[in-house]
Amino acid sequence: MVYLSRYWTYTESRKGEWNVDNENVDLITEVLGKYGLTRIIAHALRFVLHNPYESFVIVNKEANVQFMDRGSENFFGLSHGEALGTDIRELVPESGLPIAIGTGVPIIGRIFEVKGKKRIGSVYPIIKNHEIIGAMGRLLFHSFEEVEKVNSEISKLKKEIHYFKEKEQNEYSSRYTFDNILGVSTAIKETIDFARKIAPLDTDVVITGESGTGKELFAHSIHSFAYRSKPFVKVNCATIPFELAESELFGYAKGAFSGALASGKPGKFEMANNGTIFLDEISSLPLSLQAKLLRVLQEREIERLGSTKTEKINFKLIAATNLDLRSMVKEGKFREDLYYRVSKAVIQIPPLRERKEDIPLYLSHYLDKINRSFNTQVKTISENARNILIHYQWPGNVRELINLLEQAVLKAWNGDTILEEHLPAELAPDGNKSAKHIAGPDVTKKNDPKVFKTEIEDKEREIILSAIRETGGNKRKAAAGLKMPRSTFYEKIKKYNIR
Repeated sequence: MVYLSRYWTYTESRKGEWNVDNENVDLITEVLGKYGLTRIIAHALRFVLHNPYESFVIVNKEANVQFMDRGSENFFGLSHGEALGTDIRELVPESGLPIAIGTGVPIIGRIFEVKGKKRIGSVYPIIKNHEIIGAMGRLLFHSFEEVEKVNSEISKLKKEIHYFKEKEQNEYSSRYTFDNILGVSTAIKETIDFARKIAPLDTDVVITGESGTGKELFAHSIHSFAYRSKPFVKVNCATIPFELAESELFGYAKGAFSGALASGKPGKFEMANNGTIFLDEISSLPLSLQAKLLRVLQEREIERLGSTKTEKINFKLIAATNLDLRSMVKEGKFREDLYYRVSKAVIQIPPLRERKEDIPLYLSHYLDKINRSFNTQVKTISENARNILIHYQWPGNVRELINLLEQAVLKAWNGDTILEEHLPAELAPDGNKSAKHIAGPDVTKKNDPKVFKTEIEDKEREIILSAIRETGGNKRKAAAGLKMPRSTFYEKIKKYNIR
């Protein structure tokens, strides 16, 4: 700007005007050449003064225009040179130039209203020898609507980035805690207590149990208890194609095989670094991969497929299986050394048939949840239907219970009660299955339905009383602790005359 100021002084004395046209480029070059500047800079300065996309205005310390580019003159409907000496506030009442002069502080990227249109501009004070002698301003001629459109696109992109980041975060994070595990039976409570104790320990864990008992729920809860902010990477070993298993678990290097990404790809163990990797159905891994898994567990380092470089990683392994690994070892289907490596802490989840006192709680909890999902109003289960469900052996455990309850709700759509007729035929005593499979050994011992009903009600009353005592009489907390809807909880209190 020093050079431009000297040029203005020079041209004012020679031409008496504030203008830079093509014929004056040589003059600018002549002036600037004295200071070692080139013709390219002269053309650049000419562009600055004639920029069709932005205005350029300079005012003195009284806010009177000293220079205005041609585009701005045209915008305000002024003839060439007519703006000279005019107070900028007459043209732009909300101009920021006087503010910059008064404060000495630049205003960058502010929205100004010019001739009834919104424009984005910036103003800067001009300071010489610590004294403000004026200010200059630039204004985008593009409409504010165009800028808003750009901002809208940027905002949209930011939302998309946030969505994918959140998706990635959710994909590698745990969703459940121990509070999500339902049950009042001694068996399930002891299992939860043991899982809580080993969760913070630096040891690998194996969760065993029949299909549908909630092995994944326990895996999520163990991670959430001690590593909530860390990655939780789930791998279903049974669904990984054999030929891709190694690269999926341990990653691959650049050019490891035909079709590989040029940059290579990290495996699940790398993604779980400093967090937890959950190998569901670990018994499905082929023996060849079990050997490499054993090395990773022992050394805590991985080697990508096609690479000779090893990388140290830190992780907690949680494995799950519904098969007896010890029997698989004897059959030669699971490595003995790997079995002893992963089975330092074993959590055995009891099947539902061994904790029948949990069934009423599950029926109440999932019936309420299914009603909200299906938008139905099936509130209760008849005594006969409830007895059948409690006696049933549940080979598919809680997963089967939820599926069966959903079917029953759909069949009882127009009513408010699940009846015996809404249950699958094979569950009934005269159905396709033997009474032993349906009802278990205790049914044959208790032929009187009234006796069994009384025992179930006594047990339910005892559970509710225990919950109320544990919460110091706070019924709301007691209902929440039992994962029971408050309306159902109060109905039970009324039914059993609990005071």
